[in-house]
Amino acid sequence: MQFLTLLPLALSTLGLVSASPIRREESPALTWHVSNFHVFHASNNFNYTFNIYGVGTANTPGFNTTCTGSNATTDLTSCDDPLIKSRILSEQYPLWNVRVEHEWIKDGDMEFYTYGEHNVTSATPQFTIPVTQEYGVA
Repeated sequence: MQFLTLLPLALSTLGLVSASPIRREESPALTWHVSNFHVFHASNNFNYTFNIYGVGTANTPGFNTTCTGSNATTDLTSCDDPLIKSRILSEQYPLWNVRVEHEWIKDGDMEFYTYGEHNVTSATPQFTIPVTQEYGVA
């Protein structure tokens, strides 16, 4: 009798183990590709420009846009595609912290946001940004 009582618990525990995030496959939409990254000195600030590409999936729209801005603000600045925003912060020379946000609406009323950031040097023209935060709002 105990076996029949414990069997559903054991099977549900096995189900939890197999659904563990350790075994999940990484989506190609969780890594963004940056190219032509340049930082330019302009008076007391630094201007930046880069191209960024994100792979689309069934749940996430892809994008390919150019971002430009300045470190004069810590706010995110809209890129050429207004659903993509970016900003850079000066770290200890020669490092820059590059942060990017991707926003989209699905099914007419669900808003989704993904963020990623990466530290690079101004001499790094190409790199990837891993998505580190994901959330949605109904």
